[in-house]
Amino acid sequence: MTGCGVLRAVILAGAALLTIFFSFPAGAQTAPGSHEVRKGEGLYAIGGKFRYEGVTRFQVVIAIYRANQDVFPEANINVLREGQILRIPSRDEVAAIAPAEAARLWQSLTARPAPPATAVAAVKPAPAVKMPAKPSAAIPPALEEAAKRYREGLALEQRGDHQGALTAFLEAGEAGNGMAQRRLGQIYDKGNTVVQRDYQSALKWYQKAREQGVEMDKPLQRTTPK
Repeated sequence: MTGCGVLRAVILAGAALLTIFFSFPAGAQTAPGSHEVRKGEGLYAIGGKFRYEGVTRFQVVIAIYRANQDVFPEANINVLREGQILRIPSRDEVAAIAPAEAARLWQSLTARPAPPATAVAAVKPAPAVKMPAKPSAAIPPALEEAAKRYREGLALEQRGDHQGALTAFLEAGEAGNGMAQRRLGQIYDKGNTVVQRDYQSALKWYQKAREQGVEMDKPLQRTTPK
């Protein structure tokens, strides 16, 4: 091969590498194959580190949960320990889970109570003065992001996209947005095209909203269907 031929091959190889590099969406992080749980990390927070284009965070966390079910005895997502190694699934594995199914499964997983404080301390001891700060470290996205998802849910609801709105409200509600929690209570209280009436779920979301200081337009009078 001549000197010109070698130079041309080097240029073409460099261009190919640049094309591959810039083909990833801005801000996206490719899954490394595994992740070591850090102090105070919860499953939802870990899922936020591995966003894939075109999928929801619920799809990511459910895919991680399914890929590491041995880490979650009795389907309890509150027992993650510092230093555990999680397998991070590929985008194809994540996308194979329907968004609605992922949101429904996440809601059922979060309904399970956290393990007793004594059990957590036995696994991962920490100074008592730091205990109150632990839950806040595991709370997912910032309140600004939660408020944004709530507004997006309202817009989707106005356009008649009840499934998309439910997903947005669930993400915002799980992240601690009181208005989204109240809206979820209203949805489950009355039901709509994608959710049947579920007064227990309505009570749960109303209570979460009250704890955030959100004023209720009316008290929930019933807890079981008539």
